[in-house]
Parts: sequence; C-alpha cells; structure tokens
Amino acid sequence: MSFKCVCKLFMAAAFLSTASSAISQTVYDASEGKLPLSAGGGLSIFDPYFAQRPAPDNTSRPGAGHGQMWGAVGWVDVGIRYGPSWAHAFSVEGEYRSIFAGGSAGQQDLRESTIGGGLTYTVRRWRMVQPFGKFLGGIGSVKFAPELEQSGAIYDHDSRAEEIFGGGVEVRCTSHVWARAEYDYETWGRLLGAADLQPHGVTVGAMYNFTRSRR
Repeated sequence: MSFKCVCKLFMAAAFLSTASSAISQTVYDASEGKLPLSAGGGLSIFDPYFAQRPAPDNTSRPGAGHGQMWGAVGWVDVGIRYGPSWAHAFSVEGEYRSIFAGGSAGQQDLRESTIGGGLTYTVRRWRMVQPFGKFLGGIGSVKFAPELEQSGAIYDHDSRAEEIFGGGVEVRCTSHVWARAEYDYETWGRLLGAADLQPHGVTVGAMYNFTRSRR
C-alpha cells in the first residue's frame, strides 16, 4: 500500500473515530460573530528528493541526493464555524514553504518552494494537546543549477501541481499561542525522468490564534 493511501486511510479513520467526541468537545464562541483565525510560521527540515550530477554532465536527478535541507514555512488557518458541530473540527489552511539551505553534493543551487491550500482536521478532545491531519493541493516550484538543453535553451527551473499529506500535534503555550510540530509528504509527479519527485520532512514552529483560545 502506498504512503498516499495510508495517509488517506489515517485521516478517514481519525475523522470517524473522533467525530462523536468532536461534536461535544469542539466549542466556538458564535456570539462573537468571528471566524477562528490563526497564523504561524516555523522551520522546515526536508529531504528535497532531488540532486544534480557534477559538471560537465550536470544533469538533474529526481530521487537522488537525499541530503537534508532546511527553509522557512508560513501558514494561515481559518476555522469553520457554520454548519453541523462535527464540521467545526475542520479548518481551511493556506501554506507557503521554501527549502533553500544545506544539502549534499549536487544540491548547492537547489531551491524548492510550494504554495497551496486545503483542509485540516483537528482532534480537540484534549485542552492542552491537539493532534491534526491535513491535505493540501497547490503548485510546487524547483530551481536548480542551469542546464543546457539540446535546443540550446537554458533550463534552470520547473514547476508541477503537487499534493501535501501531513499530520502532527499542536501544544498550548498560552491562551493564544500554540507550538506546532508536523511531518509532511509531498508528491509532485514525474520531473526530468522516471522518478517521481517526493520531498518530505518535518516542521516545527508556533502560531498565534487571533480569536478566543481554542478548546
């Protein structure tokens, strides 16, 4: 079974097993007339799943050079307040990530960036710790050392539609500040050959909830 299928099954199981408790545990202040809004950022450490051979060959190889690289990530979450109570466990998330530093041989000029949006599902059974899963879709862009194509054109970047499957945990620090740690797995499809581009890694950061503290 592929990792993508496992992630989908995990999120479905988490939803079914916690829906009943989410109905009673998920509470928003409807009288305020405000959507739950939070924003955060952090550090991502990723395997970019991409490298280039040394010159003079200097060709790109998705799936090669699994050195760890790091970068920055930012996100915004808007909670769902309307509809049935179980739907309040969902949020709409927008995210931007750029991986640009570190790496092994063949990755010195590499930058991978993604921007996308989708849904998160948060288990709000406990007050201090809240596990979550997410699925986002968007655009991934990779920039690398220039390569000369047969046509004579310079080829140094490409982009693909991508999907992000992730999950992690949020920990309450104050009434409005939460720490966040997660693992993300991206699928970009085929790029420059037979291997699919599948960056993956961990993110640690913090976020600020602008409305009343979540329960």
